[in-house]
Amino acid sequence: MNQMIFEPNQPAPIQTRFRFPVYFLFAESFFMNLGFFMLIPLLSIHYLSLGLTALFVGNLYAVRILSQQGLQLFGGAISDRLPYRLVILLGSIIRAAGFAMFAVVERGPLLYAAACLFGIGGALFGPAGNAALAALVPESSRARAFTIRQATSNIGTTVGPVLGAFLVTDHFVLICVVAGLIFALVGVAGMWILPNQKSSEQPTTLWSGVKTIAKNRVFLRFVIYFMGYYLIYQQMYIAIPDILVTLHPPRAALGELFSLEAILEIAVSYPVIAWMNRSARMRSAPRVMGLGLLIMGVSWLPLVFTVNIATLLAPVVGLSIGSVIALPSRQTYTAALADASHLATYFGVASLSMAVGASVGASGGGLLMHTMGHPWHGIASPASLLFALVSILCAFLLARLPEPVETSREVDSAREKATR
Repeated sequence: MNQMIFEPNQPAPIQTRFRFPVYFLFAESFFMNLGFFMLIPLLSIHYLSLGLTALFVGNLYAVRILSQQGLQLFGGAISDRLPYRLVILLGSIIRAAGFAMFAVVERGPLLYAAACLFGIGGALFGPAGNAALAALVPESSRARAFTIRQATSNIGTTVGPVLGAFLVTDHFVLICVVAGLIFALVGVAGMWILPNQKSSEQPTTLWSGVKTIAKNRVFLRFVIYFMGYYLIYQQMYIAIPDILVTLHPPRAALGELFSLEAILEIAVSYPVIAWMNRSARMRSAPRVMGLGLLIMGVSWLPLVFTVNIATLLAPVVGLSIGSVIALPSRQTYTAALADASHLATYFGVASLSMAVGASVGASGGGLLMHTMGHPWHGIASPASLLFALVSILCAFLLARLPEPVETSREVDSAREKATR
């Protein structure tokens, strides 16, 4: 079991400089998000302009999400049997093949095959990349490392759509080629730069990983509680645009809100990195995640009293800041709960939080805005009140999760009982 080896009165020193492969993983996160967001958010613009239906395009996105998030458990199990760098290469090449299919196929069922390849690639390199970073960085510095990686991801997320927007109308094939090359080159570079590391010299199986994780009740509670984060964050794309439409804004207002959200996440990342560096010894990952969810929840409350542009900005700001605080601690806590031989499998199972939470957030958020999007008994936005309550409840539950040391003891105790 990976567990903290230092006591509160004898804190381990926080590493201020990382090895070169760690910096490569930071750069990898930037380039992969750059390539991803150059194309994926703009697929609908391209295919709708070719006369395909919104239903077809929506199903295309659904295939991509389900094939990526739903298969990360298997991607994690594969990553626990092979070197991480090899799995990252395989995932990158498969995703590049998906980009190539988008470049040459204009319509028909083969587009679903492209979306499936795209998702399978992410299901492979996602858990492998997280596990590689966790294995390369001491536990005392993981919070800072994952925060930096999240910050570089946010920069790629911001720059990608800007580049894609300039090219999507007349140069769609060029976007596909460039984005595919980015993934292929990053995968090949990883084979040269990353060490030949894997979770354990002992061969593991998917079933052994599932059995191990099934005994870790704290981890399973954590995965369920963190679904609330993705459920609420998904409202950035469901509830907030719906509320904005009721205010009859200029056509560019939604894009400006999304730009503000991306800029805030980048701007807040550096102070959060500094805060993580100072307080990693004093604040546990569960409490940090709880703080992030609490900020997200409280930010919905102004909309409970009145709906206007100013109050709508509150959840945009709150979701941005809360996500920067909560997400890196999610990765840190996952690594702390995992045992060394199933590290990537743990990251794969942790992705179920996003698969379930984001799906429920998308469909449930749309349903809530349809049924509870209008004032009711003095509450300006009943749906916003519900979003606030769900987020605050999840914050409370996350903050009450035990420290990794406590968790390790609990899991070890469960294993001893199981072997009696």
